Amino acid sequence: MPATNEELEHRLATLESEVGRLREQVTRLTTGRPESLADEMIRRAKESQAALSAAWDKAMRDMGIADVEPIPAEELQQMMLVEGIRPEDNEFSRAIIQAREE
Repeated sequence: MPATNEELEHRLATLESEVGRLREQVTRLTTGRPESLADEMIRRAKESQAALSAAWDKAMRDMGIADVEPIPAEELQQMMLVEGIRPEDNEFSRAIIQAREE
């Protein structure tokens, strides 16, 4: 079955991107110009992003929270009131301040 125009355009874009990346590497090697620390960090981050995202998704699934929707702030505040947490007590702020002082 022949490839569609969209498939060919996607494959061409991928190929052009790869050729551009290879040209940059050849230029660095032939000019002797080392990659800057910032460029290296960005390159490594991009290279590891897929693995990092996969690990994050797996961790969320393992904890059973992969498909959990966030709770609206108002609903969370109501749940806290039901549990006896009074906003005027500032328990969370106090705990943060105490941790900073340690």
